Amino acid sequence: PKVREFEEKWSDFTGAKHSIAVTSCTSGLHLSLAASGFGKDDEAIVPAFTWISTANVIEHLGGKVVFCDINLDTFNIDVEQIESKITSKTKAILPVHLFGLSADMDPIMKLAKKHELLILEDAACGFGSKYKNEHVGSFGNTGCFSFHPRKVITTGEGGMITTNDDDLAERLYFIQNATGAVPGPVSYTHLRAHE
Repeated sequence: PKVREFEEKWSDFTGAKHSIAVTSCTSGLHLSLAASGFGKDDEAIVPAFTWISTANVIEHLGGKVVFCDINLDTFNIDVEQIESKITSKTKAILPVHLFGLSADMDPIMKLAKKHELLILEDAACGFGSKYKNEHVGSFGNTGCFSFHPRKVITTGEGGMITTNDDDLAERLYFIQNATGAVPGPVSYTHLRAHE
């Protein structure tokens, strides 16, 4: 009951329709990719300056990491360079709101719409950060937050996924409950077969 209460308070604060508690931001990113159908040979674009988990979750699911340089004024992904990294295999962009500094989400969302890409926000350091008066983590398909002890808010460890997509939230809850700590690559279709 306390976890559910925390999820509801998180949604109230961030404006997200759904908040799903997980073991870490890393597991949140992993679950977000898995629940979105990301898999073997898919590509995802990430900033070249970030914590290793942003890239590791892509590789863990059999995908390919495509690094994009950062803007030295913001330390976030350089939106001017993203489109040149997109190929026919690109399925997602993982912008990182580094050090609580919001990535430039408007042009990123435009690119995602143009190329039909997933946006999974790594908001590990983004609690309380806003972009044009909207809390980070509320723009993409999901936002993933960290409660590691060095973050702005902590539960000792842990993380939170936010999404405004009802169907994606259902898949995330299902995988979260079916796998616990997410010990290995997860296939939503595979898990549904074992309900």
